[in-house]
Amino acid sequence: MKKHIKYLMFLFVGMTITSCLKSDLEELPAFSDAEITNFRFEYRWIDSSQDNNRLQVVQLDTETTIDTDNQKITCTIAVPDANGDFPEEIRTQVSLAEIVGYADISTAATLAPSNGAPALGEIGDFSNSNMSYEVTAADGTKVVWSLTISGFNK
Repeated sequence: MKKHIKYLMFLFVGMTITSCLKSDLEELPAFSDAEITNFRFEYRWIDSSQDNNRLQVVQLDTETTIDTDNQKITCTIAVPDANGDFPEEIRTQVSLAEIVGYADISTAATLAPSNGAPALGEIGDFSNSNMSYEVTAADGTKVVWSLTISGFNK
């Protein structure tokens, strides 16, 4: 009997804390910004020197210039110095052909590579000179941004 009362109490509490409001909600505007506000890069490798293979990641120093009037992003990438977690033998392997890119974009927007540009968040080849990304705002506005890597310093 106590078991049934316990379940009935949970059911009652669950029903009373749910909301049934379906009307008179304020209609929120859709965001119209289709901006890229930052671009950064990292290098990934598998460390097999220990018992278990581990994914290692090092952030690449990135100086980013964003021209919002012409939708152009220019990045200069510098590979950090070797250290205990980032050995020289791994550092020498870092190249534009195998890095991972990330972008910060406007609220509620989406980003897709165009013109054969590498997908962001995955290992890709950023050595091409003609890379572009299409940002789509929440209201459907589309803006194509070009990305240029102006320098790669080891």
